[in-house]
Amino acid sequence: MTKFAFVTGANKGIGYEIVRQLAEKNHHVFLGARNEELGQKAVQSLGFSNVSFVQVDISDTQSIQNAKNKILEVTDHVDLLINNAGIALDFGILPSELKLETLRKEFDVNFFGTFQMIQTFLPLVKKSQGGKIINLTTDMASQTMFDSGEVHPLNILGYNSSKTAINSLTLAFGKEFGTNGPEILGVTPGFTTTDLNGNAPGGKTTAEGAKIIVKYALSTTTNYNGKILDENGIIPW
Repeated sequence: MTKFAFVTGANKGIGYEIVRQLAEKNHHVFLGARNEELGQKAVQSLGFSNVSFVQVDISDTQSIQNAKNKILEVTDHVDLLINNAGIALDFGILPSELKLETLRKEFDVNFFGTFQMIQTFLPLVKKSQGGKIINLTTDMASQTMFDSGEVHPLNILGYNSSKTAINSLTLAFGKEFGTNGPEILGVTPGFTTTDLNGNAPGGKTTAEGAKIIVKYALSTTTNYNGKILDENGIIPW
């Protein structure tokens, strides 16, 4: 039976590589992107018959609904929802100098967008046998690890706190789902060199970062519902 996956923000970076790796594992993957031209080009460059483009802007309620309707033309369920889309607008800006409108925009996409994606697609994920939702996060969103200096000390209030809010969202939905499913978890690939961070050197490649996400997406051995994980397992809040 065909497995269906929907990956947002997937025309480049980690999302693009997640699509590739899931397609190689014989999933039918819906490649979600805000820009139709870039999304279609990404599908073409991947060259898989089991990858199709779905336009979605996660900051737009109607766009999310339109994406759901598009997917319903193909399948009545989604086995994997991977909320990869996100923005980082305050790299290099001190918290005291961060503009309110910048902070609002980051939360609008990263937190409220992810929240709407989960609510909208939850009925489709629930129809899957073993459905799973993965929210991409960052280890810098772990208050414990950031305070103790265990992670990179980038004090980027907007991005980090919006991802901390995603961690809280993951926990809340996890408590609601309980042991009955679906499974929801947050995963950080760790420092990965992408457009998001201005292609900062020294990080994992996008393929390496994606491999960590895909590992948890396809794992059937351990239920991590409501947990936040890095490549080594569960991390603290």
